Amino acid sequence: MRQVSAFVLAALATCSVSAQDARETQPSASTEVEEIYVVRSVPESSTAPTEFCAEERIGFAGATYEGHYTFRSTATRSSDGRVIDTNVKTIGSMHFCRHRTTPDSFTWYGEGAFGNTPFKGVGECHGAKADFPEQGIGTVSCFLRLSGLPSEYVGGLLTTSTMWSRKSQGMETDPSGYTQASIATIRLWRKRDAPSSAMPLTKESLVGTWRLVSYKAANEKGEMIEWWGSNPVGFLTLTADGRMSIIMADPKRKPLNPLSKSTTNAELAEALSTCFAYAGTYGLTRGQLAVHIDVSTDQNFANTDQVRFVTLEGDRLTLGGRLLVAGELVWERLKPETTPR
Repeated sequence: MRQVSAFVLAALATCSVSAQDARETQPSASTEVEEIYVVRSVPESSTAPTEFCAEERIGFAGATYEGHYTFRSTATRSSDGRVIDTNVKTIGSMHFCRHRTTPDSFTWYGEGAFGNTPFKGVGECHGAKADFPEQGIGTVSCFLRLSGLPSEYVGGLLTTSTMWSRKSQGMETDPSGYTQASIATIRLWRKRDAPSSAMPLTKESLVGTWRLVSYKAANEKGEMIEWWGSNPVGFLTLTADGRMSIIMADPKRKPLNPLSKSTTNAELAEALSTCFAYAGTYGLTRGQLAVHIDVSTDQNFANTDQVRFVTLEGDRLTLGGRLLVAGELVWERLKPETTPR
C-alpha cells in the first residue's frame, strides 16, 4: 500500500505543507515564457556503447561510454535558497552517450524525459579539479543544449555541477557525505505566441465529478508507465461547498470473500495496495489546488495538507506537475446523466 499511496500523493502534490519553505509561487503554464527547474541526476548504470550511440543518432563519432541517469526533484529553503532535500521524488530519466575529447573533457548526447516532457540534447563537460575537496572526489561542469521538446518550446539548456567519486553509480559517494552525482539547472523557453487551450481556473470551473482516464507514474528506472494499465478506474468529486473525495483502483484487482477464513495476509495486502482513496476539503491558491485530507486509506496522509498543480483544458483536468513530480493524473468531466449514483 505504501508504494502506491505514496506515489498517488506525489502525483497529486508538488510538495506537502511540511516542506512549505520549498514552495514558491508558480506562474500558470499559459503565461510563462521561461521555466526553471533544479534537479539531481543519479547515475544508475553504464555499459560499453551499443547501437544507441550510433553517429547518425547522437551527432558525433567514437562514443566510448553509455549510461543511464534518473532525475530526482529537490526542495530548497526560501530564506536563502539552500537545497534541503536532494531526493524528493524520481521525476524522469536520461539515456546518454559520451566521447572523451581530452583527458579532462568530453562531448555527450542525452535523450530522455523530465516528468512528461521529452527532450534530446548535445553538449560538453569539462573537468575542474581532481581530489578536491578531498582525496577520491572530483568535480565536472557540463551543459546540454536541449531540443526535441514539445511544440510550445523553442529550446532549453541543462547545466550541471557534478561531483564524481570512487563509487561511480547509485546514491552514495566514496568518500561519503556528498551528493551523487550532479545538481542540474534546467531552463525551458516557451514560444511567446504558443497557443493555449487552458481555461482560467476558478473554484466553480472545477465543481463536478471526474472520471480517471490516465494514470502515469515513474517506475524504479524513472521511466513513465501506465501504472494500472490503459483503463484505470477512479473518480474525483469536487463540490461547490469545498468538499472533495477521490478513489482510484487497479481494474484487475481481485475480489475477496470476507467470510472466508482462508484469506491470507498477502491477499489482504494486495487488495489494499490496489486501491487508494481519501476525502477532505479543497481550495485554489495562486492557481494551484490546495487540499486538506481528513481521512485516507493510508493513515499517514490523514490530517495533512497538500498542494498540487492543476490544468483545465475543456473537459480534461490534469493533476500533477510538468517536471517536478513522478506522475500525472488526467480526469474527464462526467456529464450529469452519466454521474455515478
